[in-house]
Amino acid sequence: MQQQNDICSTLEAKLEMAEKALFHCESNLRLTIQIWIGAFENVEPLLAKRADNSAEIARLIQQLREQAESEKEKELLEAASPRWSFSENFGELLRQIVDGQACAESGEETANVMLPLLVDHASWKAFVEFLRAEVKHAERSEESSERMIGRARELVRQNQVLKSVVAERKRLQERLSQLTSIIECSNDAIVVYTLGGTIVSWNAGAKNLYGYSASEVLGRSRYMLAAPEQRDEIAEISEKLKRQEKIPLCEATHLRKGGKRMRVCMSLSPVKEVNGEVVGCVAIVREISGWKEPVGSSKKHDKESV
Repeated sequence: MQQQNDICSTLEAKLEMAEKALFHCESNLRLTIQIWIGAFENVEPLLAKRADNSAEIARLIQQLREQAESEKEKELLEAASPRWSFSENFGELLRQIVDGQACAESGEETANVMLPLLVDHASWKAFVEFLRAEVKHAERSEESSERMIGRARELVRQNQVLKSVVAERKRLQERLSQLTSIIECSNDAIVVYTLGGTIVSWNAGAKNLYGYSASEVLGRSRYMLAAPEQRDEIAEISEKLKRQEKIPLCEATHLRKGGKRMRVCMSLSPVKEVNGEVVGCVAIVREISGWKEPVGSSKKHDKESV
């Protein structure tokens, strides 16, 4: 009987610490929202209070870590711990918002600040509920207790998967931003087509080469860029891209705005969805310097295209 009372007392003590940590997590969540909304007001007291809460959360989790009775409980505790709430990176991101280095109206920054915090909060709530169930059913069998730990671990795992998705989203946004910068600063024309040949992306290099602005070409067919006598290879190229075959460098005669002809060299690569399905192609186009249109060829082609 005494042993059972000791077990209950230990569980209740751990639950009390976990609930205190949850209280400070909820407080930090409120403070973060207040800091976010009032980023241009005096938020120093809020930041200081948040830092104190974070220190207390870390202290309580360390105590729980020391009192964990099994490896499975330790693993669950580590998985559920709200690290984002007291990480230096999070505090620095908030500081950047307060100092005006990050745009508080940006959807991307909102996701970076709030979503990991919300997921961490949900994971810790799951751990607290696990401890409450342990206290309530202290006399349950070891097998039953393991099943309960398993369900709690699965809930926490799903929250961690969501947090990983958020982190991956941030990495993808950073990568896309870098790629967009590279594409826009490229001297080459970079054009993205659907498999049917519709123009869906048009960089500054393409504007310089062809003379068309993006608003003049987006949504139109690639045929507007090709010389009229040129053999249509879009269907053949689309099939090769679907089969993920390598497309060799090719030359073609294209038209600038106003009808002036030029010889270009093109590199074609597939554009894929997340699931790997090919949905289009990207063409990197460069004019072949020194090429001159044969005398009379323009008139000849004009007659043939009438």
